[in-house]
Amino acid sequence: MPHSEGLPPEINSHNVLNGPGISSMNRTKKQWNVLAWDMHYLDLSFRRILRRLADEWSGEAAEQVINAATPFQEWLADLAESFVSVQVRIGNIEQYFDWARQEVVDLASIDANRAQVLALTMDNDLGQNTATIPALEDEYDEYWDQDDEAMKRYRSGLSRELRQLQKTPWQQPPPIATDTGLVAPMPRAADGFGL
Repeated sequence: MPHSEGLPPEINSHNVLNGPGISSMNRTKKQWNVLAWDMHYLDLSFRRILRRLADEWSGEAAEQVINAATPFQEWLADLAESFVSVQVRIGNIEQYFDWARQEVVDLASIDANRAQVLALTMDNDLGQNTATIPALEDEYDEYWDQDDEAMKRYRSGLSRELRQLQKTPWQQPPPIATDTGLVAPMPRAADGFGL
């Protein structure tokens, strides 16, 4: 019986139900949330500074400073949004994993099925269990299918979220300092000596 995951239900169910779980994803999501809030706060602080600068300083130099700094402030806002997007994606992955946990067959059912098959097979000298054993094997096949479907749905959701994460636009910050032409460059000390 071909199954795309290639693992019997006792392994898939064990890995999902008794593995590391979602704690690491939860911690990661919380850290991205902290980063998003930190960046949001930095963006708000930067906006406040630019507004105060515009209120208290005027002239061409002030306008150039504000114009030079505004793209950086916009970059901060975009970066905060990117952090939120990553946090949402990790939350979605966490949800897909939680669904998989709910959908896989519980280990007690699998263990009971395997134990029954073994016991009936060992006590089938006269063929009295010949009809019951295939029914249990059919049930076990259903466990394969149920776990396989749960893992396929999880893998599909995980792949979708990872593709979206790869599309997150991580841009380099724009330069704040520009050559306005208002300040002459300082001469190098070596220039005074003809070096």
